[in-house]
Amino acid sequence: MSNILYTPLPQTAFESSGVSKVDNLLTVNQLARQLLPLKVTNKEIDSGLKRIYWLGNYTQKKKPKPVDKCKPKNQLKRILGLNHPPKNVLSYIDAMKLNELWISYMKKIVNFDDLRKRGWDGIPGCKHWEQFMTSLYKCDFHGAHIKVVSSKCCSYISVTGVIIIETKNTFQIIGVDDKLKTIPKERCIFELEFEGYIIQLYGKHFVVRSKDRSKKKIKDNLILEL
Repeated sequence: MSNILYTPLPQTAFESSGVSKVDNLLTVNQLARQLLPLKVTNKEIDSGLKRIYWLGNYTQKKKPKPVDKCKPKNQLKRILGLNHPPKNVLSYIDAMKLNELWISYMKKIVNFDDLRKRGWDGIPGCKHWEQFMTSLYKCDFHGAHIKVVSSKCCSYISVTGVIIIETKNTFQIIGVDDKLKTIPKERCIFELEFEGYIIQLYGKHFVVRSKDRSKKKIKDNLILEL
């Protein structure tokens, strides 16, 4: 292969590689044998020059996405419309029936009679207060009757209703006007009345799915603010 297309290299390139002067024009083979270390054999040089190098755009193969085990369940919810219930079908009277079920459920989760016998008086920081807050934090709030007492957005203040759907970031509630409202948890404080006690819930601590909240470890500052 004597007729090889090439661009002559400047003399500085040869000097930097240890070759002081080039008298004759060299082919790629000759240049490689002259510049490469002595340990490299002619056979290795020939095999390297015979390789095919791709000079176009290289497209990396896409890795298969991991299989989401929850995807079929989420798809079923979306098909059935459980994520967005119809606004003109649900009523506040129906929601209050759900609230009755929630109250009976909470009586099993939080046994006030047993807590009072052991010295719990309902004052923050009292005996067994941490146990009460942990049980309240990890319970399911579907059916709870809540009221927004403080919010960064004034239009949410005093909104009252029964929680129909709880997502990671919102409570969807139905009020006395039979309208479905979506209330963001972040930067809202909710009030909950249960067994004669008024309990305030800081929404910023509840920005998590209910099923994940049951596994989450409760923090000390959350206990003080609930």
